[in-house]
Amino acid sequence: MGAGANYSFGGASNKSGERASGAVDPILILIALAIGFAAGILSGMFGIGGGIIMVPAILAAGLVASTDFNIATACSLFAIIFLSPTGSYVHLKANHLNVRYGLVLGVSGVVGGVIGSYVSNPLSSDWLEGGFAIFTVFMGVQMALKNGKRSPRPPDRKEPVCTPEHGSQESSECTVRNPFPYLVLLGLGAGVLAGFMGVGGGLIIVPVLVMLGVGIHVAVGTSLLAIIFTATGSVATKAAIIPSLWPILFSVAIPLAVGGCIAAWLGAGIAERTGSRKLARYFSVLLFFISGYMILKALGYF
Repeated sequence: MGAGANYSFGGASNKSGERASGAVDPILILIALAIGFAAGILSGMFGIGGGIIMVPAILAAGLVASTDFNIATACSLFAIIFLSPTGSYVHLKANHLNVRYGLVLGVSGVVGGVIGSYVSNPLSSDWLEGGFAIFTVFMGVQMALKNGKRSPRPPDRKEPVCTPEHGSQESSECTVRNPFPYLVLLGLGAGVLAGFMGVGGGLIIVPVLVMLGVGIHVAVGTSLLAIIFTATGSVATKAAIIPSLWPILFSVAIPLAVGGCIAAWLGAGIAERTGSRKLARYFSVLLFFISGYMILKALGYF
């Protein structure tokens, strides 16, 4: 995608293949707000950036041209930078955020985001979408199996566990010894995914943290902290690659961010009022739906 391309908010392609330019359409602003709101609910509830909703919706709604995948991912990432802190703050107030883990994931995610953004510019995303779909199926099954295991602790015990029952506290730490190498690798992978597909990376951070023994609410809050970094690194790299990106970021991504910030606060509040096992079950269902969509998209049905 050329650096000198001319992008306009809601610009449709005419018969000669050029973009029509004109005033910002208020209807498209409302559409962007609605897309951001839907993404924000999922972000606050499940610790994801919401790009899995925003990127296809941006393209389908015509906020950018249907061929501008890199532009759509950049708009999604720009919005994620603002909506993720909103949700993470709610989880922090509920003591459901491991700051150390979030910073390690986030810093390594910046490196991965730069790599993913550079790789995504010349390459097709079909192979990554297929691989990501297989991964989400696997993680969805693992989370469902882990969620189905009942804790052997009696009701009056309060030790932290991953998906507690009977009022037990959630674990905020990994159960593996020295988890930081795993967290660095996880952050790198999440960053590459962010740069390539315009998602925050929470779709892999949350289930892997749960597999490592972190409670689901803590995993959600920690993921939201980490993806602030991954999204920032990715969108900065994309803006450096495509200098003409800034005007459309401000016209498309700001309405997305406004809608998303409001909804992320609400979504995080819903998550905090939802039991651990139920939230983990909902996340598993979300992974199965997303993996199904990604498989169909990789096969060319979307």
